[in-house]
Amino acid sequence: MGSEETMTPHASERIKSELARYSARLVSRGLVVGPGGNTSARDGEIMWISPSGFALDDIGADDWVAMDIASGEARQRAPRPSSEFAMHLAIYRARPDVSAIVHTHPPTTIGVISAGLDRIPFMFPDQVAVVGDVPFIDYVVPCSQELADAVVAAMGNEDVSALLMQNHGLITVGHNLKEAYYRTEVVEDAARIFWVAATVGTPRTLTAPEADEIRNLEAERYRQRLLRDASAAVSSP
Repeated sequence: MGSEETMTPHASERIKSELARYSARLVSRGLVVGPGGNTSARDGEIMWISPSGFALDDIGADDWVAMDIASGEARQRAPRPSSEFAMHLAIYRARPDVSAIVHTHPPTTIGVISAGLDRIPFMFPDQVAVVGDVPFIDYVVPCSQELADAVVAAMGNEDVSALLMQNHGLITVGHNLKEAYYRTEVVEDAARIFWVAATVGTPRTLTAPEADEIRNLEAERYRQRLLRDASAAVSSP
């Protein structure tokens, strides 16, 4: 995704199919409920984004909304794009490396970051390797340009793969949908593990040197390459 200057019919159908598959999985894993959350993918100069008011597991092939990334104009009148379209557009404009965005309301993650914490400590190796350090922003009114601006300010660095939003949810990005989706699952797992550890006793978190060791493991670098290379299979003609 993102390697072509303009969208092509075959690539677009594959991208929409991937969007439908991973969006449905978000619902089945309890990472969103009802019409909550939104997903999108870059397709050359446009993005395909989930429609407003639809549950993520109830979006048909013709329901995905195409929007020009540069102008922000939708290429169709109905259905309307997700109410968070400004946030997605802002990320794609600021981050050429991003080809997929997943925004969810994972319950454990929201609970942890709404309880006075501004981060989820490193609890296990995949959290370090797949997601890395995750910034945090205070609550901002959803569906607003103010939120889009705050998100881009926090996620402008290419090393940032996720963002915690107080009393709102989580954003993850990736070179492809698979990468963005897995990052969502890993953050929610980390929040759940931290919650359980804090309930039972005092959480033992990974130290900075331990995190550095994980980042430098050849096995972890190999797994990251596999995730990133998944984009080629989706975007190739």
